[in-house]
Amino acid sequence: MDIEDKQTLLQNSIFSDLPGEELAELARTLETRVAQPDEMIFEVGDPADAFYIIGSGQVRIFVKHKNRAERELTVRGEGEHFGEVSLMTGEPRTANAQSLAETHLLVASREQFERLIHDYPELSRKFVREIRGWLLEDEKIIEEEAEVLIRSSGASWFDFVIVLGVSILLAVAFNFLSPNGISLIPEQPDAVPAISASQAMNEYSQGKALIVDAMPNNFYRLTHIKGSLNLPPAQFDILYMASFPKEDKSMAIVVYGSTISAPYDLETAGKLLLRGYSNVRILEGGLKAWEAGGYPVEKKVSR
Repeated sequence: MDIEDKQTLLQNSIFSDLPGEELAELARTLETRVAQPDEMIFEVGDPADAFYIIGSGQVRIFVKHKNRAERELTVRGEGEHFGEVSLMTGEPRTANAQSLAETHLLVASREQFERLIHDYPELSRKFVREIRGWLLEDEKIIEEEAEVLIRSSGASWFDFVIVLGVSILLAVAFNFLSPNGISLIPEQPDAVPAISASQAMNEYSQGKALIVDAMPNNFYRLTHIKGSLNLPPAQFDILYMASFPKEDKSMAIVVYGSTISAPYDLETAGKLLLRGYSNVRILEGGLKAWEAGGYPVEKKVSR
């Protein structure tokens, strides 16, 4: 693969904002690799040492469960890329990559990838937005698979609640008996001020406050305050980097989403406070209080 071909390949949506001289430099320095059909490019647990762009051929990304059943996550083709997730998280590979045919690859080392991310922050944001899309799509797939499992097994949601309850009781017992037990409830800030639904609506309607929904995405999709930003604690870091307006740390933020079993709003509010936001408040009464006031919400449309 000559330099002209490399540079053409680099002019995809991810690298479109890089200056021409940077693209030319990448084209000169990136290595090439040819993977034979069915060759494992990397496997779960391998160190994250490279980022790949496909010149020709196809690569499938998959995971293998303990019972040896495989789940294919995606298939990447010409002009597409893979391998960035572990490079961005700093963790070993969490999936396998295998060529489906003879595949020609451009390979960026970890050092090259980290330099690009450091020098061009917009490149990092593009990767994060892409990963965010995968997370939300995976969550939908898992939700659908769970529903299929319940219907096919004859089990009910009540059965799953019982299993969850027993698991929690066992976890509590373990933590009580073990001197090295792990806290089941994450540390929260000492106090986060509350705001009434009417006051929050007044500030929101005047554009003086951003409303954040801290519930998991599947709950957010069912119903949420109109215009709210979904920022659940479990996906906080990814979603924060992808879509949160970070310019003004004094901006007013109203967080809602508390439940008895998991105080999502407190956890998300605490994370925002740790990020330096000084005007964070909890919506008193949550979504129910907002709806009771007749304020605008968005609900999932039934098919």
